Amino acid sequence: MSTLSGRLEDRRPARHAGVPRWILLALPVCIVFGVVLGLYSTSAPRLFSPPAGPPDSLRLSGIPLPRTPPVLGTEYLERVVENKSARELEIERFANRYYVTEPLARMIHEAALEQGIDPELAFRLIRVESVFDATASNPAGGLGLCQLMLGTARDIDSTITTRKQLMDPRTNLRVGLINLRNMIERYHGDVRLGVIAYNRGEIAVDRALKRGRDPENGYGKLVLGPVAHGGKPYTGKGLVPKVAPPPAPPARDDGVAGLTSGAGH
Repeated sequence: MSTLSGRLEDRRPARHAGVPRWILLALPVCIVFGVVLGLYSTSAPRLFSPPAGPPDSLRLSGIPLPRTPPVLGTEYLERVVENKSARELEIERFANRYYVTEPLARMIHEAALEQGIDPELAFRLIRVESVFDATASNPAGGLGLCQLMLGTARDIDSTITTRKQLMDPRTNLRVGLINLRNMIERYHGDVRLGVIAYNRGEIAVDRALKRGRDPENGYGKLVLGPVAHGGKPYTGKGLVPKVAPPPAPPARDDGVAGLTSGAGH
């Protein structure tokens, strides 16, 4: 009898001592869930990542912590790599803003400084007057980049007697920017009144001021406002110290190419 009962016990399925069967079934599910949680959870990396900052040994040693170098601006990097001066970088910015060639932008920039006009204001005025077209003319008689009248140009420089002389870009810029400076100085440094007088004439501006009216006719807003000028209004003083033009650069094949081609906007 004892032999029979022993054989029956040997045929019973074996059990894992101390481990319930449901735990063995749930274990793979828990492992998969843990892996998914580690991959997609944002808190898990923070929980198990090393502490931020310098190591404890460096912090406790009293050694000054290294400072992160400041972020270098792109303009500085361009200047270092290409060895460009601040003036050349400014000329390049104007050329890119107004979609003009660098030779034309350089000519305007140098003419403005030579006559004591802020280059920013000079570019704005020429953008409104001629859209940088050196051959531009209008039915009222305005000519060239600055849209000068021949009579006005002759009052400033008596040697200018023909349209051809006034259509020369350098002559046009020189006389036009002298006229702008005269208007700003006439109104004691008031850039807005000087710009309006450039367009309307000082007689019309004086008459409006005498009557207690604002001489603004929309022209001042076009020149000094943000539209078509990089999205920012003009905040400068208009006049700057006069600067002699730099030495002429070596002749280039494209030195005068595109002077008559203006901006696309």
